[in-house]
Amino acid sequence: MAFGQDNSDNLSDKESNWEFDVTPYLWFASLKGDVSFLNQTVPTNIEFKDILDQLSIGAFVHLETHKGPWTIMTDLMYLKLKEDGKIGNTSVTTKMETDQTIWELGGGYRIIKLQDYLKIDALLGMRYFGLKPSIDINGQNVLDKSINFVDPYIGIRFKNTNDKWINSARFDIGGFGVGSEFSWKFDLLLGYQFSDRSSMYLGYQAYDVDYEADNSFVYDVFTGGIITGFNFHF
Repeated sequence: MAFGQDNSDNLSDKESNWEFDVTPYLWFASLKGDVSFLNQTVPTNIEFKDILDQLSIGAFVHLETHKGPWTIMTDLMYLKLKEDGKIGNTSVTTKMETDQTIWELGGGYRIIKLQDYLKIDALLGMRYFGLKPSIDINGQNVLDKSINFVDPYIGIRFKNTNDKWINSARFDIGGFGVGSEFSWKFDLLLGYQFSDRSSMYLGYQAYDVDYEADNSFVYDVFTGGIITGFNFHF
């Protein structure tokens, strides 16, 4: 995530002070991938146009604090997703619900600054996944599982400021077999700064995780969609 106005570079007397950003936001997420267990694979595909019908929506908050080139950030995301469908061309009906809690804690260091127009931060942190998938096949529950793991991640973040417009992008990769086999996250945001204390963002966010537990459970799912939020700077 790249929320935050980052006014610490505007005045030299602020560079020695900590500044804070609080950003509640909404993420209208779709879901696509496969959940495999006991040699069975249930495809998951909630199209973006069906988001509201499938109730695949979540509310989240992002927090950052800045001091000079340093940033500390945390992000809490919760999604409750569901899908009704069939397996292939058969008459076998499926119902899948997934609770996802994703908590990030990380830091950043500014490696490039071109005046106030372009800033690039290197990122390092960890991402906790709490997954609780539930699957019914033909009305019978066949999976009700709770999974928890932690992924380390490394990434990079870009921010461009032009008058009151703020453009930003972030990309990271993680997992490396520590928690999941592999995971990644990407977001692209366009923001407008109303004042030194407030701004609004709109963009797209996506992440993908490929997790396998003892060869008996595989969760390989992509989640992505429109994201919007208000930032409050202190």
